Amino acid sequence: MKNWFSTGCILMTLVFSSFSWAQNERFSSVRDSPTGKSYFEITIEDSGLLNGVYPGWCGDWTTPIQHDVSYSTRFYSPYSEIPDGLVDHPENLDEVNWIINQNFVGKTSPGGFGIYTYSDVQLAMWSLLDTYHDDSTAGPYSPERVEEIANAARTLGSDFYPRCSQKVGILLAPSDQATGNRVQTTITEIPRNHFPKCVIPENDENL
Repeated sequence: MKNWFSTGCILMTLVFSSFSWAQNERFSSVRDSPTGKSYFEITIEDSGLLNGVYPGWCGDWTTPIQHDVSYSTRFYSPYSEIPDGLVDHPENLDEVNWIINQNFVGKTSPGGFGIYTYSDVQLAMWSLLDTYHDDSTAGPYSPERVEEIANAARTLGSDFYPRCSQKVGILLAPSDQATGNRVQTTITEIPRNHFPKCVIPENDENL
């Protein structure tokens, strides 16, 4: 994530502290997306703002997660400080948020490489976020389309900050309810206007 702070952003940070969201125990689970437009469908069980079902993505290829298992979960904004180890390269979260807002899946590659799939998008995200990944858990994809998305994100997505009408890739840090062990970091697409006055919450306590 790049240095996007400015006077306006500092004022927004002050606004964050004026909001109070319910902070009760939260849970999330993943399954294959029934629409084929994202890597996961993520269900959030939360008495606060994020209760619902959303498109989602894998943020950490090397750590496993089981489908249809309810995990205790903490939430983090990509535009605030996040815990070490949540993703390998948090400096690239603005590029990943740019990708989320392009709605690539189903569109035609401008380079003539066919139609973008969810796996093209996921592999492009992994190339930005993960130190190591491979395609063993991906569906049909094209290396050319993956590189096209990743290169566009590097060129156009640096310092990206979503408008009120766009989406925020909120990071989820799930853990096993019995052992407390962390499982795979996931990223879920939340409309920015889901938050009061479109203000993206600052940290886990505000989400």
